[in-house]
Parts: sequence; C-alpha cells; structure tokens
Amino acid sequence: MKLIEHIPLFKQMEIINRLHFFKEFTLSERQVLLESFGLLYLVSQHQFLFKQYDNDKRLYIVLSGALLVFKHNHLLELGTIEPGEFIGEGAFISNRERSTSARAKTDSIVLAITPEALTRLPNVIREKIKDRIIEGMSLRIAKLSEHIETHG
Repeated sequence: MKLIEHIPLFKQMEIINRLHFFKEFTLSERQVLLESFGLLYLVSQHQFLFKQYDNDKRLYIVLSGALLVFKHNHLLELGTIEPGEFIGEGAFISNRERSTSARAKTDSIVLAITPEALTRLPNVIREKIKDRIIEGMSLRIAKLSEHIETHG
C-alpha cells in the first residue's frame, strides 16, 4: 500500500463527488475531509490492504478499483467492496483487531480515516460519516439476511 501525496485537491474532489458515500456532504465538507483528515493510498492489484488479526484501526472508503474480502484461514471469499463502499468499520468502531482480510482485486485507491481523525472532525462531518457507516452496515445486514433465506 503506497501513500499518494501529489493528487491535486480538485482531482480528489472530482473522484469523491461521484461516490454515493459523499452525496450528503457539501463541497466544503468534502474539502475539509480531504485536506485535513483523510489520506489516500494506492493498493496495487493482489496486494493486501490489511490482513485478518492486524491491529490497523482505519476505516477505508474505496474511491476506485475493487477489494476482495475474505477469511484468511479458509480463503473463504466474503464479497467485493467497490467504489463508494467502505471496509474496516468493525475495527474502526470497536477498537479491535481485523476480523477479515482485504486484498485489491484491481489497482485501487482508498481514502483512509483514523479513529483519532474522526474525533477531530467538525460535528456535522463526523455525523454524516457515522450515518453513512450505519446505512452501509444496514445494507450489508439486509444482503446477509437475504443470502441466508435463499441458501439456508
């Protein structure tokens, strides 16, 4: 995973403006998030973003590319995380080790937010991030329920 340092702000804004995750954010809120609290990383194809049991607590929002999520001990594929979706919310929220592994399916760019950065964000932005996490987790629960109903 490589830190990306030289993407102009307008290009970063162009990328996140297309994503559903940021639809409720104003332009100035998106700018504050990018300039002050988020780091962009390039994860090359087949490279790990993180591994199961890692102690990394960052939340990652996929800006481009796709990540494969799986349980390391069985190599059981759990799903794909695509642009506008996030991963790492369990460790981010509950301050615990990673429960899954994530690897880049294709070259991917992710926005990383640390729990410490979240606490320093202006309240309105912090609440919008929390709302997006809740919404995303709710969608995952609905998908899992549907999967259990059709395959269980």
